[in-house]
Amino acid sequence: MKRLLLALAFAAFAAPASATLQLSASLNGVGFFCADQQACDTNATVGILAIQDQVIGGIRILGSSQIQSIAGGLINTASFQISNETLAAATVVLAISGVDFLGPTSTFEASGSGTFQNAVGSDITINFFADPANAQGADSPLDLPGIQLATFSDVAATIADAFAFNGSGPFLSGGPFFSMSLGTSGTFVPWTGVPGAQPTLVGRSQTLIIPQLQVPEPGTLALLAVGLLGLGFMQRRRAR
Repeated sequence: MKRLLLALAFAAFAAPASATLQLSASLNGVGFFCADQQACDTNATVGILAIQDQVIGGIRILGSSQIQSIAGGLINTASFQISNETLAAATVVLAISGVDFLGPTSTFEASGSGTFQNAVGSDITINFFADPANAQGADSPLDLPGIQLATFSDVAATIADAFAFNGSGPFLSGGPFFSMSLGTSGTFVPWTGVPGAQPTLVGRSQTLIIPQLQVPEPGTLALLAVGLLGLGFMQRRRAR
């Protein structure tokens, strides 16, 4: 009985085998939602959420994939291509979120990149959030719980306009687990109707990494304490 209680206690505080990774989007006003391991997820691997190539609200999405690594403290979202296939301006709002990343933590690193093609005047904003309370995000396209760690915006000024962002800073998770969320929002200018000239965002990628702080094991701390005591003893002998 005692062993059973200990096992249950350990299970209550151990990290789960998998954590929820989900995506919520509004594509030109049309909603979309998918979570890891649901029928809409085309990748059977836990921690990888991929959606099929499709057109939603006049927005064509190709090669979309979201990845999280609980042990590595990483969440990433990427798509090969997002295009506006309507003759009017179009909006895109995305939120991607995962929970139960492992603390404690001390720093974060964030990055984002992409290239606008045939999209002069289109814009994008990318946001990076983390929540010490481990709240699940992406229940809606604007659901980004916790603390905003970084943000970046860009407006396409040329026919082929590339952007890139890198940021870093402190993040203290506090408890044993925390959540991370990525937000992407922007507008596409109207398509002129010329085949092959749709306003497009190519190679969109966004990554947030918050590694677990490596805490010395009790045995290592004990060895350090013995070493310090020995050093103090030698210094006292020399003083005598």
